[in-house]
Amino acid sequence: MRWSLFLAICVRVFADEGQCDTSLLMQQKKDIVPSHLDKLKAKVEAASCNDLIEAMGRGINIGNTYDMKQDDRNPKTVKEHVDWIKSQGFTHVRLPVTWGDSFDPNSELTSQVTEVVDHAIGLGLYVVINTHHEAWLKEHYDGSKYFNDRFWSLWHNIAMHFQSRDRHLVFEILNEPEKAFGSWPGSGNWGKPFDQWRMQLTRQINAVGYDAVRKVSHDRMVFVSPNAMASIGTVKAIYPSKWNLPGGGNDECVGVTVHTYDPWNFAGDTGKNSFYGSVEKMKLGLYDTWKDLRAWQFNSGIKLYVGEFGIGRRDCCKSERNTDLVREYYKFAMNHFRANGWSAAAWDDPGWFAIYHAKWQGIHSKLLSHY
Repeated sequence: MRWSLFLAICVRVFADEGQCDTSLLMQQKKDIVPSHLDKLKAKVEAASCNDLIEAMGRGINIGNTYDMKQDDRNPKTVKEHVDWIKSQGFTHVRLPVTWGDSFDPNSELTSQVTEVVDHAIGLGLYVVINTHHEAWLKEHYDGSKYFNDRFWSLWHNIAMHFQSRDRHLVFEILNEPEKAFGSWPGSGNWGKPFDQWRMQLTRQINAVGYDAVRKVSHDRMVFVSPNAMASIGTVKAIYPSKWNLPGGGNDECVGVTVHTYDPWNFAGDTGKNSFYGSVEKMKLGLYDTWKDLRAWQFNSGIKLYVGEFGIGRRDCCKSERNTDLVREYYKFAMNHFRANGWSAAAWDDPGWFAIYHAKWQGIHSKLLSHY
């Protein structure tokens, strides 16, 4: 940064606070007080809801941490993870959280999540938090007042707790509605995703959470999910147009989030590279896989966030997945989503979908690479 520009910003932002010591600007860059730079980052204004998808841009998950105890939950460790995300050039982080059937503002979980959220926002990152592995709801929801009241209270209390944060903080109402909301065959003895009752339950639970948030904040960005685990195959049926969304199409601060590990025989944790065999065939296949999603989003105009995508690598097959084909998948997928005007976050966890804990594979750099 040119010193004249830094001086102008410093004077404009900090002069009223008496914190702009212009003598610092005559020193070398390494001598500038870091707290001044931190204050500059904290002053970055969050985008409007209409511009928020673009501002979120390319992101990554911190998975299996606060949603399940697979990774270290110590905020010091997780904040180091966030620092790495910021340093690589990602512009948002998705932080899945499993809260249970009630919100405790004094719990260790709430304290840990809050510390990490505030740290990420302080770095200028957008942060998506949700309700994630909520088995108490997904396995039992029947549309009754009993469950609606509990879920409404959960989200109302979450929204109240984070009320003072600006639009850098984004809410995702329910991760991957499934089971009682409708699941694909082979996922247990649950209703089918295109069953009218299951689709109605999915819209209903999203509306309950949305209403709870809106009682607290009218301009917090909110994402809702289709059923069958946020499937790209059901999104058009659940939300055929913006008029079907919570808010009846009159809320610019609501959008839809989907997940894609499609086709599962390639991208799933048991998938095989041989499903495509070459980079060219993979790109053509993926382009075709996502064609209906492109058409739905273009025709509906609904804001779209791809909250999870990636390629699984079970312990038995990690060497097979450490190939240029897999790395090119991440580059192609992220660039395809961004070219369509969608924000996206690759799934990352300490296990089968590791990126941060497997930096040597270079997947993170592919997610940030352009064609």
